[in-house]
Amino acid sequence: MKWTKRLFIILVGFLAVIGLPFLIPLNTYIPEIEKQAGEKLNEPVKIGALRVSLVPLPHLALQEVSIGAQQEVRIASIKVSPNLSSLFSVVKILRDIELDTVFIRADMLEKMPVWFKSDGSPQTVRIEKIGLNHVTLESPGMALPLFSVAVNMKPDGDLKNVLLASDDGKLKLDATPISGSKFDLKLTAQQWRFPVGPAFHFDELKIIGVVNNEALRLKDIDGKLYGGTLKGSAELNWKSGWRLSGDLKSQGVAVESLLPLFNSKARVSGQLSAKARFVMKGRAPSQLADSPNVEGDYSIHNGVLHGFDLARAAQPIKTKEVRGGQTEFDELSGGFSIAEKITRLHKLNISSGVLNANGDVDISPSNQLSGKVYVEVKQGISLVSVPLKVSGTLQDPVMFPTGAAVTGAVVGTAILGPGVGTSLGVQAADKLESWFGGKKK
Repeated sequence: MKWTKRLFIILVGFLAVIGLPFLIPLNTYIPEIEKQAGEKLNEPVKIGALRVSLVPLPHLALQEVSIGAQQEVRIASIKVSPNLSSLFSVVKILRDIELDTVFIRADMLEKMPVWFKSDGSPQTVRIEKIGLNHVTLESPGMALPLFSVAVNMKPDGDLKNVLLASDDGKLKLDATPISGSKFDLKLTAQQWRFPVGPAFHFDELKIIGVVNNEALRLKDIDGKLYGGTLKGSAELNWKSGWRLSGDLKSQGVAVESLLPLFNSKARVSGQLSAKARFVMKGRAPSQLADSPNVEGDYSIHNGVLHGFDLARAAQPIKTKEVRGGQTEFDELSGGFSIAEKITRLHKLNISSGVLNANGDVDISPSNQLSGKVYVEVKQGISLVSVPLKVSGTLQDPVMFPTGAAVTGAVVGTAILGPGVGTSLGVQAADKLESWFGGKKK
C-alpha cells in the first residue's frame, strides 16, 4: 500500500500546483492592469476576464479586451507568454503576446505607432514579439480581407518591424520604422483586388513607399493587370480630410475589362495605353472616388467601338438617325478629363483603313452624350467628310449629320452631282455654320 499512498501524495501535489492559479481571484487585479495599460496607451482600456494557465506553457490569458472610449479596438483574447528565466531579473521579458480575433476601427490607426515607442524611462518589462491573428479593419466603403500581423521589437523596446499578411495569402506588407512615426513600406500582392475606389484586380503588384501619421506616399507602383502593366506613384493624405493624388501610366491593358470598374456603359475593346494625373478628395476614404478630378491622354489599338457605325452614319443624305452597329479601328486616341462627374473626350481621333474621324464628346453623370465628330470616308476616288452630331447615351448612342451638313449635301449634289458635289456642299455648309454660329452670343 506504500506505493499507492506515495502515488496519491504526488498526484495531489501535482494537482495543487496546476490548480493553484485557478483558485486565486485574478479578476481583482483587472482594475490595476486596466489603469497601467491605459496610461501607457493614453486610451481607456477594459478587460472582461483574466486567468493563468500552465499548459502547454505558462501564460496569462485576458478575455474580451477593448481599447478606446468607443471601443475602437476590440480583442476576443490575449495570451501573454513570459520568459520564465527573467522572472527574477530587473527587466521582465515577455516572449510573446498573441492577440486573437481583433477588430480595429480605421480612425485608430494614426494613434497606434506611438503605443510601441519607448518613453526613455528604465525598462521593467520588455516585449519581444506581438502577434495579431484574424484582424478586421473597419473602414466604411472598403472591402478589406482578414489579415494577421507580426510586430517584432528591438532589445531597447522600440519597434523593429511590422509584417502583415492577408489570411488568404494574397497580400504581404513589410513596414520598417525610419524615424519617429515614419515607416518604410514594401508591399507585394498576387491575384489581389484593390479595396477602395475602382476595384482593380491585380495579377501582380509591387509597391515601395513611406508612411507617417499624416500621409501614405507610394513612390513606386509596379503592377500587372488585365493583360497589361501599370506604373506610377501616388499619395494619400488624411491630415485635413482625405486626399488621394498621383500619376499613373498603363500599357497594353484590355480596355473592355477596365471600363466596368468605373460603372461605364461604354463598349470598347482593344489594348489601352494611357497617362493620367488625378486628385480625389473626401471626408472618408470611401468618398474618394465620388468626385474625382482626372486628366490625361490615351490610345487604344486594334479594337472595336461598339454601338457606333461611323461609316454608315457618315452618309450626308439620310432621313433617320443611325443607331447601333460597330466601328473597327486601328487606333483610337485623344485626351480626356473628368471633373464634376463630367467626362470630356477632346481631340478624339479614330483611324481605320477607309475611315478617319476626329472631334469632341462629353459624357454627363447620367451617361448622356453630346458632341460633334467629323468623319471622313473614302467612297471610290472621292473623300466625303461629314460632321456628325452625337447624342443619346453610352448604352444607346445616336448619330446624325448636322442640319447644315444635310442641306449642303443636297444642294451640292444637285449642282455638281453625287460624290464631289456632295462632299463640297457638306464642307461649305459646315464652314458657314461655324462662322455664323460662332458669332452668336
